Amino acid sequence: MNIVILEPIGISLEECQKQLAGHHVTEVDSRKWTDEQVIDAAKDAEIIAISNRLLPATIIANLPVLKFISVAFTGIDQIDATSVRERKITVKNASGYAKTAVAELVIGLMIALARNILTNATKISHGGLTNTGAELKGKVLGIIGLGAIGNEVARLATAFGMKVLSHNRGSGTPLNELFDQSDFVSLHVPLVEETRGLVNEARLKQMKPTAFIINTARGPIIDSKALFQALEKGSIAGAAVDVFDVEPPLPANYPLLTAPNLIATPHIGFNTKEAVEEKGKIALQNILDFLKQNR
Repeated sequence: MNIVILEPIGISLEECQKQLAGHHVTEVDSRKWTDEQVIDAAKDAEIIAISNRLLPATIIANLPVLKFISVAFTGIDQIDATSVRERKITVKNASGYAKTAVAELVIGLMIALARNILTNATKISHGGLTNTGAELKGKVLGIIGLGAIGNEVARLATAFGMKVLSHNRGSGTPLNELFDQSDFVSLHVPLVEETRGLVNEARLKQMKPTAFIINTARGPIIDSKALFQALEKGSIAGAAVDVFDVEPPLPANYPLLTAPNLIATPHIGFNTKEAVEEKGKIALQNILDFLKQNR
């Protein structure tokens, strides 16, 4: 089969060619390419591999022999769902590859928020004194989405002595109770129509004024305008976001960045050496499994 890797997936081309011996494997870096350039590079591909490059309907419609997309990433919302469904193109993600990386970031962000680490780091360089923080022990963590990452966050939070509430696909603690009772809310759901804008003005108003929200899932799960207003008004104590409604680098005038009590990171949750290597291995194995099943 003709296999085209459209962007780095975390494993070398040489290793992919070795593992996929007998198939024609090429690699390009299309992250800054136009749709037309991608189509030209992959027009004969039966299998393509990507990380988080957008694959709109325009591209998929012009890849006539495409059968399988291996995604070296957890989310697949960058792929036009209608196109692959209508064409019966199989899509497989690298589920679970970054569960440790993201879960550890969530814990780090919770500690940074609770202990005012960024504020204190700034204050000391200006002769300031410490301001009082809080401990994680005894606090309530509400986790929305109990996949591999959500479960790992729950495990780590329990080790810190936190009480964990969870909501997963309509089961577990009702969302109203979770937002009302939690000292921290952490989001771990995929971006689908049902979760877009899940955290809106009404949900944020349900939170305690001492509570924090953390988003390491997908940016549009939170209404960024509503989050900005909640932080401006002080109706919640703070927020940490690693994802946005556009992929970093963000515009200099991106409104949310000026909100008080906000920690923003440029989508680093998945990006550890260990996780990047793991996603490449999973993406490659998904291709091997597809080939085995379709001999």
